[in-house]
Amino acid sequence: MRDYDGKTAAERTAERRQRLIDAGFELFGEHGYAGTSIRAVLRRAELRDRYFAESFPDLDSLLAAVYSQLIEEEITACRAAIDAESGSSDGGARAMIAALVRSLEGDPGRARIKLREAAAGGPVSRRRRQDGLHKLAELVASLLPPSKTRSAKDQLLLSVGMVAAADEWLTIWIDGEQNLTPRDVVNLVMTMFVALAEPDATDATHD
Repeated sequence: MRDYDGKTAAERTAERRQRLIDAGFELFGEHGYAGTSIRAVLRRAELRDRYFAESFPDLDSLLAAVYSQLIEEEITACRAAIDAESGSSDGGARAMIAALVRSLEGDPGRARIKLREAAAGGPVSRRRRQDGLHKLAELVASLLPPSKTRSAKDQLLLSVGMVAAADEWLTIWIDGEQNLTPRDVVNLVMTMFVALAEPDATDATHD
């Protein structure tokens, strides 16, 4: 049943939830998780107090939702970049990390949420961050050529390590440390990817 504005109750609830996520994205990016309150989110979203509990039990859950939206946007961008590469798996991997770099370049709020705040929140957002790392790792693993010396599980776990390393290099670049540039980040990640992609009959995971 639709009311006077032509929207159902479920549609209005979904819109309010998205307004809270958008407000959280802005505030977590500006002030961090510790510097953000539910009341500040409600003010930024221009919603009354009762509407927060309608969508989220606490601020940690809102941060998890913000991170989920961020990671889904990244995965969509990475898939599009990979699909645009018709060459080798190396080309797809390079396109993927370049897409991640572009998503953070010039957007300090997004970088802060991805690289710091998701890990600094509560258990819900920290778990969501782990899920996000695994989703990106699945993309990396899909680019690796089949291995005679590693199981699919090993390929995925190694890819998780590569994604975690990429996050660390992205953090160093964003923080302006060690004169690291976006090109350096891409090249570092590619060095690791090429090493993982090369077949090795004496792979240490099966020693």
